[in-house]
Amino acid sequence: MIASITRGDRTRGVLAYVYGPGDEDEHTDQHTVASFEPFLPDPGRDPDFDAAVAQLTDILDLRVVQAGKRAPKEHVWHCSLRAAPEDRHLSDSEWEQVARRVMAAAGIAPEGDPDGCRWVVVRHAEDHVHIVATTVRANLTHARLHNDYRRVMDELAVIERDFGLREVDHRPGRGTMAKAPTRAEVHKAKRQGRERTPRETLRIALRTALAGAVSEDEFLARVQAEGVRVKVRRLPSGDAQGFSFHLPGDHNRKGEPVWFPGSELGPDLTLPKIRARLAAGADEPAVKGADTAGPALAETAGAVRAVLHAFTATSGDGEAGGGTGGVEPMVDASVVVAWSAGFGEVLDAVAQTHMGPGRAELRAAARAWGRAAFAHERAADRELRALRSAARQTLSGGASLGRGKDADPVMMLLDLVLLLGIALYRWHEAEGHRQHARTAHKTVAHLEVAASQAATVPLRTLAAESRSVPSPVRQTLATTVRQVLPPDLAERVVTGKNWPALAGALLQAGHRGLDVTGLLTASAGERELDSAQDPAAVLLWRVRHLADLPPVTPAVGRAKARKPAPAEQPRPGQSMVPGQPPRPRGR
Repeated sequence: MIASITRGDRTRGVLAYVYGPGDEDEHTDQHTVASFEPFLPDPGRDPDFDAAVAQLTDILDLRVVQAGKRAPKEHVWHCSLRAAPEDRHLSDSEWEQVARRVMAAAGIAPEGDPDGCRWVVVRHAEDHVHIVATTVRANLTHARLHNDYRRVMDELAVIERDFGLREVDHRPGRGTMAKAPTRAEVHKAKRQGRERTPRETLRIALRTALAGAVSEDEFLARVQAEGVRVKVRRLPSGDAQGFSFHLPGDHNRKGEPVWFPGSELGPDLTLPKIRARLAAGADEPAVKGADTAGPALAETAGAVRAVLHAFTATSGDGEAGGGTGGVEPMVDASVVVAWSAGFGEVLDAVAQTHMGPGRAELRAAARAWGRAAFAHERAADRELRALRSAARQTLSGGASLGRGKDADPVMMLLDLVLLLGIALYRWHEAEGHRQHARTAHKTVAHLEVAASQAATVPLRTLAAESRSVPSPVRQTLATTVRQVLPPDLAERVVTGKNWPALAGALLQAGHRGLDVTGLLTASAGERELDSAQDPAAVLLWRVRHLADLPPVTPAVGRAKARKPAPAEQPRPGQSMVPGQPPRPRGR
């Protein structure tokens, strides 16, 4: 359950909104759920709406008027409480219980306190209610609201468990989720025909510009290249104090441009946090030729693989063949935060440069991850540097991934990125970081779809090429798989739709003199396979990468698609089945 608490000085204005039709007639069945005393006016169900609002305003404001100059300037306490989309709809009685507990925690109306503030609870939707209270008590003192938001969050954590609702991470000190757009910003974006609010668009632009950047000048140049205007706030000494950002076309009611300081876009987008990220460094890429995709992908994959191996070393997870893949919270938190930040930069870089199938899902994955803010500690610079360098290297290849003969390295990279996303998800979940775990879960879901879409064409080509592999050879290779992998996983592999393509790759590797058993063992040891929807496809890309097989060349046109390429033929005297003795030459 999420709470939003604001203060104001217009009791009537808040009541008119919560009981009214809403900005776009979105409010339905507006009515009072509970109030500090029964039989108050209910503007939502009173034919004379304006008169009822005026009367209710006078009742709630009575102590404010009596306090006179001693009343606080912002005497209205407004709290909206919203359940999660997957939560059941609470009844009015249940919402009243929740609201009373929230007000008691905040200090508005402590239980059993005869001098509590005046309040009313209004419902105009299935999933949320509004509490409107005035903060002068019956004895004309002010309500003690210091740290009210924190106390409300703590009480909501208990309420969620008591009512069986989705538990949100309310623990203090997190503060690492980007601020959500306000209701007014969402409606404004709809009116302007924008897919996202300016706040979200700016956050995405800034995080994208940070990927692999090595200096403030480079970062700002990238931001401005996206069409974002930048304003530098300076100290009297002339040094930069902070940045503000404006999305062209975003103006307030007076027609003035709306500027967002970095802190309003994300906790990690303040100038000190940006400088800390840049200070972690990213090695300048060497000058490369036109064909940069291969080296860039190799370096990125290597950096991601190193992080995965570090997870394995510190958690004891990732033995060959899989297992549950759970990551125990044994890794230093600052290191994982650095990995999380670097993972986001790699995602941004891959999403920017991948032009093939799965591009939209990769961008959605990057946006999902970007909702969390990972501001690393300087002590973890080393962990962040390699991933930042990999992101920069990927960007140096240009927007070309998925277009040429790079299916193998692209799929290998997507496999590793997906595995790192799973590892980070499990770590945050084990640590109890529920918001971050949900963010990571959404990211992983998008990555799985992206990998599936990117693999469609090359898998079709490899399936066609594998048709010429004799059935006895496949059976022998299946036996090898069953010897290497756990029984359940082995059966999923050899009965999967992509098993023929994997068998073809293993046969090619065997004809090149490679040990098929060792190749399978190494491929399975890259990290767990149990969570893979299609473990045969995952092993296929790992085997092709480790065996350095020729790149996949998709057939062009229907005529070529009808004629599958023959599997690599053995040399004279070489067995068709790897591991079997050579056949005698001649008849």
